[in-house]
Amino acid sequence: MDNCLITCKRLLGSLRVPHTQQFLKEKILTHPQYPSLLSLSDTLEEYRVESLAAKLGPGRLDELPLPGIVQVSLADGTYFNVITAVSESGITLFDEKGRLKDMPRLDFLKSWTGVCLLVEAGEDAAEPEINQKIRDQRVIKGVAMVCAVSLLLWLGFGIVENGTSGLYLFYFMLKLLGLSISGILLWYQQDKENPTLQKFCSGGKSVDCNSVLDSKTFHLLDGRINPSLLALAYFFAGTGLLGGSAFSAITLLAWLSLATIPVVIYSFYYQAMVIKKWCRFCLLIQGVLVLEVLAVLGGGFLVSGVDVIVVSSLLLLFTGVILGGILIKPMLGLQDKVYKTKRELSKLKSNKAMFELSLSRSKKIQDEPQGLGILLKGKNPKYKVIKVCNPYCGPCSSIHPVLESLFEKGNIDLQILFTPGNGDEQKEKTVRHLLAIESKGNSKLTRQALDDWYGAEKKDYQEFAAKYPMNGELTLQEEKIKLMEDWCKKENISFTPTLFVNGCELPEDYTVDYLKYLLD
Repeated sequence: MDNCLITCKRLLGSLRVPHTQQFLKEKILTHPQYPSLLSLSDTLEEYRVESLAAKLGPGRLDELPLPGIVQVSLADGTYFNVITAVSESGITLFDEKGRLKDMPRLDFLKSWTGVCLLVEAGEDAAEPEINQKIRDQRVIKGVAMVCAVSLLLWLGFGIVENGTSGLYLFYFMLKLLGLSISGILLWYQQDKENPTLQKFCSGGKSVDCNSVLDSKTFHLLDGRINPSLLALAYFFAGTGLLGGSAFSAITLLAWLSLATIPVVIYSFYYQAMVIKKWCRFCLLIQGVLVLEVLAVLGGGFLVSGVDVIVVSSLLLLFTGVILGGILIKPMLGLQDKVYKTKRELSKLKSNKAMFELSLSRSKKIQDEPQGLGILLKGKNPKYKVIKVCNPYCGPCSSIHPVLESLFEKGNIDLQILFTPGNGDEQKEKTVRHLLAIESKGNSKLTRQALDDWYGAEKKDYQEFAAKYPMNGELTLQEEKIKLMEDWCKKENISFTPTLFVNGCELPEDYTVDYLKYLLD
């Protein structure tokens, strides 16, 4: 797993900030400045985790708020670690591969560059829309569980209906066990930095699954067929035949079990004598294969003949899994290519010179909207951003946090205008109320009201009005609303949100997210 990705993941885990792998990976790998400390800082901002980059001397290590991100210089390059505990003698951290380890303080100081990222999670720190994502994941897991249980029941009933011996059931259970282990092994080969699987696959100098699994000795067709895929195909075909054909398939499967003896012996020899490393998953599968042989020899499964239909079914199941694996494997890496393409595009679009050129060619404001809408003055504004929106527009709500974050940094003035209500009484009431709040001259109150309105999952005007009660201010907003409506018609505002930067409409090729990198 990528160092920036695993570092951010470990930090969010240490801070107990709810997150999903997919969202985190996309934000990290598509950042225009990836890999860098800035990519980590901007990603953490998405989770409402504040951060500050700093460079500290060795004597200030104890002052570092924990957990925090530190940069270390190793023989093969610079990496980020997540430091979780500091004592007089040692340091506890997640290293560049995400592994939790303790190391002597002096050894850490030798590799630490002094660069760090100080972080603080807010009370509401979480991934955007995390609750909905968690619900979706639970539904998917529930459906997968129902499918798995249904499959097992179907296989089990198929065996029971045909009448079986104890050894036959034992043989069937071995097939299921082998299928499970090979499935996990295949998962590990696609996600080698998974902490749970990695912990199982490491344990001393003699245990290293990667050394065995990545060996070219066990790979065919330039790595497209590997041990985990072969094991999955073998056990899947065996399980399917036993569940569907019962006794008619047992003889063929028994001979295949005996045929695996040379594979078991060679695999054991290769791990023990050639590379002198052990793969625990491989040993488990070897153990299952040995038990299969014992079950075959003890159960008398070799007495019947072999049915041609059973052979055809076996070949169909086995080759189906192999071909499926060969076809699917390239797709698993396709997402990373998409992220890379997005990152390159982000780099291009975060080029200020190109942005200024595109901006200069876009539509210009004909009449500056002086005194209209809501104006929030930045501390040291370099740019003026005008947002023309609808209080009930979904995209308008989604871009509000980005604009609020830009304003918080102090380098923009933010002016918010509203499109005509066109007879929509509810919309007009909301606009009137927001303008009334702004008329009080309290910028903090105005920003809080905007955050509450645009951040609400359900737009409820009555609830909003009760939270921000107004008196006569509401009746004083009619002229302001009329002037805004006239301005929108004059400027031909046809959709919301419409954004202007320094009087020029944001080009279609740019989204509001790019402004984070351009308006600094």
